[in-house]
Amino acid sequence: MMDYQIIALVLFLIGVACLGAEILLPTGGLLVVAALLFFACGVGTILYYGTGIEAAVAIGGLAVGLPAAGFVAVHAWRRMSIGGALESGIAEASAITMPQIVELEGLKGRVGKTATPMRPSGTVEFDARRVDAMTEGMMIEAGVWVRCVDVKGGKVIVRKMDAPSDITDINLDEPKPGPTRTDEFDLELDR
Repeated sequence: MMDYQIIALVLFLIGVACLGAEILLPTGGLLVVAALLFFACGVGTILYYGTGIEAAVAIGGLAVGLPAAGFVAVHAWRRMSIGGALESGIAEASAITMPQIVELEGLKGRVGKTATPMRPSGTVEFDARRVDAMTEGMMIEAGVWVRCVDVKGGKVIVRKMDAPSDITDINLDEPKPGPTRTDEFDLELDR
């Protein structure tokens, strides 16, 4: 008959193997649960057959070893190609910069026209500039007048509106003064 310490050690090693396999196999945490069950069975074996000191050592070893193994696993996962690719994808998704957000914030209250069908996202043209936008959930055809009602997390939110009655209704906010391309061209000719 096997000694209870050998049985407990084998259960612990199977648990460690399950944790290692979880890093390499996409099981969604099933191997982690299996590893925890093997660890619990190993500690239970020591508690049932062993002394109190042996049980305390086993529980203490797991209390220190499991967090250390988790730390090592996370660092190993980040160094692997799949971990690095996932993290770089997250960084690219949040690559919108502060100046871009400030620029988009300036569109609040502005009126534009849909350049593509909004299903519910698409492209809207504001002052001859195309911007990716989304509606509040409604679908809008191309060529429809819309107003920017909000900018959330770098996303321009638009709402369908009636066509403006004349050109003064289009831009509710006065454009910011500044040189235009023709002004800059005239300045260069004067030199």
